[in-house]
Amino acid sequence: MGKHPAKRDTIFVLLCGVFSYEEVGEGAGSAFRLCFYVVYDIMKTQIAFAKIPGTKFEPAFEFIQQIGNEAKNDPGMRQLFALIIRGMKFLQTYGLQEAFKQHFVTDLEDGRPYTIMIVKQLKGHIPLLEFRINARPVGAFRVFFFEHYVQDRQILVFANAVLKQTTDDPAFEAMANQIDVMYADFLKQPEQYINLEGEGLV
Repeated sequence: MGKHPAKRDTIFVLLCGVFSYEEVGEGAGSAFRLCFYVVYDIMKTQIAFAKIPGTKFEPAFEFIQQIGNEAKNDPGMRQLFALIIRGMKFLQTYGLQEAFKQHFVTDLEDGRPYTIMIVKQLKGHIPLLEFRINARPVGAFRVFFFEHYVQDRQILVFANAVLKQTTDDPAFEAMANQIDVMYADFLKQPEQYINLEGEGLV
C-alpha cells in the first residue's frame, strides 16, 4: 500500500454494499460497490458515480466492475483492478488537493514499486480532471471526473472511464468531448446525475 501515514482518527468508513476485493490477491471479486465516507482533516471528500439521467446506469462504475470481473481469470486485469482500488482509497484518504501534490506509491504483485501522479487536469477540457492508472501491458486506465460541492462536502463525480492503448487514443478525446457536454448539463441539474443527499456516494 502507499507509504503514507494513515490518519485513522479522521477517517470514518461506512460500508454501503458489497466489496469482495480481498486486496486482489487470489480472488478479485466482481462486486465492487463500496461506500467510503471519508473525512480528511476538515474537508469531507466523497466519490459519486454519475448515472445517465433517467436510468440507473453508472458508466464509470460499470467499467470498473467489468475490470473486476475480468480480473478473476486475467493476471493483467487483476493487477489493474488492484491499482484502481488502492488509488481510489488514496484519493479519498488524502483528498484531491493533496493528490495533486504527492505521488501515489504502492507495490505491484511481483513486489516491484509502483509510483504515479494519480490525478491531473485534463488539458483542453478544464475543469475536467482525470484519475490515472497505468498498467502494462493492459493499458492506461482513465476516469473522467470533476468536483462538485454541496455545502462543505467535496464530491468527486466519476463520469466515465476508458482504457487507452495509445497516447493519442481517439476514443479518449471523443469521450472527453462527451463529458464536456455532460458537465454543462450537470451544472443545471446535478440531481439528475448523483444523489445529493449522500446515499450511494463512495
